[in-house]
Amino acid sequence: MSDLVASQSWLEKCFANSQPLPEKKWLRQFREQQLNEFIQRGFPTRKEEAFKYTSVAALSGATFTPGIYKNNAQVAHTVLDQSARFVFVNGIYASELSHTDGLSKDIIACPLSEALERHEDLVKSSLTREFDKKQFPFVILNSALMTDGLFLKIPKNQTITLPIHLLFINTEQDEFISSPRNIILAEENSQATLIEEHHGESAKHYFTNVVTELMLANNARIDYYKMQDDDYSATHISNVLIDQQQDSVVNTYFLSRGAKLARENLTLSQQAKGAESKLYGLYVLDHDQQHIDHHVRVDHFAEHGASTMLYKGILDKNSHAVFNGKVLVHQNAQHINAHQANHNLLLSNDAEIDTKPELEIYADDVKCTHGATVGQLDEESLFYLRSRGIERADAFKILTTAFEDEIFAKIENANIRQYIQKRMSSHDEL
Repeated sequence: MSDLVASQSWLEKCFANSQPLPEKKWLRQFREQQLNEFIQRGFPTRKEEAFKYTSVAALSGATFTPGIYKNNAQVAHTVLDQSARFVFVNGIYASELSHTDGLSKDIIACPLSEALERHEDLVKSSLTREFDKKQFPFVILNSALMTDGLFLKIPKNQTITLPIHLLFINTEQDEFISSPRNIILAEENSQATLIEEHHGESAKHYFTNVVTELMLANNARIDYYKMQDDDYSATHISNVLIDQQQDSVVNTYFLSRGAKLARENLTLSQQAKGAESKLYGLYVLDHDQQHIDHHVRVDHFAEHGASTMLYKGILDKNSHAVFNGKVLVHQNAQHINAHQANHNLLLSNDAEIDTKPELEIYADDVKCTHGATVGQLDEESLFYLRSRGIERADAFKILTTAFEDEIFAKIENANIRQYIQKRMSSHDEL
């Protein structure tokens, strides 16, 4: 059986047997269209430049089934204190595990399934948004198989002081696919903090394919945290799509340490002047055959925009990381400040990193820089610590902690920083 036939078989079965969003004729038609688009396109291969260093071939021959959720599922995951919480188990909303008290009634914050029933006019345009199938194959796959997620609409001039914790737990089911879809609309002068976390508990060989869209109107601000801590046998593919309007501000923090294969795509478009973006990332690989790939693209379409990109990686054992950061300054986008850097620390002779920071500039009045470094722990620093009676393992911990703390220090909220650092640091006991 060819890979195309094999993948078509399980995809069609998942489409027929999944627990979809509330049935709407327009949505059913769009999902069918997207399924056919993806089957015709097929899974991306390493012959494509964007997947040159990352193979997803194993997905085409898989036998995934739709995620299911039983109300008595045992979930042991800790949660962020002092937050509103939306919990999804195997891609299905779990109301009994969620906690949304404290959110203003002016704010629309609910599962996407509920938004389709109560706010169909607000979600339809996002759910039927079409993407280029060559560039965004997994967005198209998500559109075909999407189940549930968060819908958040922040009204004009509103500030949500309570962080919103969006928690996806995969548990008690093996070899399933989860396809969350999240839509965040921030109107003029609004502000919010969103933590999207993915975690594996007693589930194996599952496939998460998540899409999160953030749309910021003029002067809006969103602090967005993406935490990926799936089971080490899992596959995690994510597409985060951000559109910024005039003078809007977005700060993103991508922290990855789970899954056997992970692909994090961040696509950001500054559509109007004065937009500002700060993009931070930390990936920690400490398992053999583990592969994490971060692809980040920033498009400056308008003048007086600014973007900062800083990603750091810690690789151990026989692991492989990929980083591709691209900043594209379009012709009319004058007076742009754009800076990107990728730094990697290899703790093993068998670890491997492919890093490619890129600048593509079509304007002549800009300030843009990029760079990358790859190295090992400094032997002189290790010797200095050892000479003061510190065991080698503790010296390693001190130096790697110092390396990753540059990213954690960017998190201004102390409560969130402590929670993320405890869960995503290269040292579990922190």
